Order: sequence, then structure tokens, then C-alpha cells
Amino acid sequence: MNHNATESDSNNVNQGAEHKSLNASQTSKGELVVKGVATAVAASAIIQSGKGIISTLARHPFVMFGLGITAGYLTHKYRKEIISITSKTTEQSRDFVLRQKENIKELLAESQDDADNQDVSK
Repeated sequence: MNHNATESDSNNVNQGAEHKSLNASQTSKGELVVKGVATAVAASAIIQSGKGIISTLARHPFVMFGLGITAGYLTHKYRKEIISITSKTTEQSRDFVLRQKENIKELLAESQDDADNQDVSK
């Protein structure tokens, strides 16, 4: 008797977990609005702080010179990694564009078929 009760309890727990995971993956309109507002606030704060930093750095040319040397050194040091990441990104963007072209062609073909079917039914 206890064995059967344990199995049914575990089934109920598994179904509850599946139900929660389905609800967790779905986002509501309110959550999307909150995420959008939070992103806008973060972007605004970054822009405002960036303006202050740039204006401070512009007043101190030696700091700008030092930052330029540092950026050049790091770029030279990690140039192989930068090139490999850039080539991977380029390849991924090409694949993405090709997939989007295929999706658009499929959508156009479906809409054309639907239009033909509607014309035939009239």
C-alpha cells in the first residue's frame, strides 16, 4: 500500500513541476513592460555616467593618452582571440541571414498558397 501511495505522490510532484516549468517559460505582457522599462532606465543611467566620464577625461589629455596606449597594448596582446571571435561572429551572422531568407521565402510561399486557395474557393 505504501509503495502505491509513493508512486502516486511522485507522479503528482512530477506533474506539478511540469506545470510550474510551463508557467515559468511564459512571460506576461506586464513582465515584458517591466523589462523594457528597466532596460531603458539602465541605458539612461549608463549614458549619463558616460557623459561625466568623457568630459572628465577630455580635461586630462595624459589620462586619454594612457588609455590609448593601454587599449593598443591589449588589442595587440589579444589580437588572435579578437580575430577568431570576429570570424566566428561573421560566420554566425551569415548563417542567420540565410535562415531568415529561407523563412521569408517559406512565409511568402504559404501566403501565396493561401491566396490561391481563397481565389479557387470563390
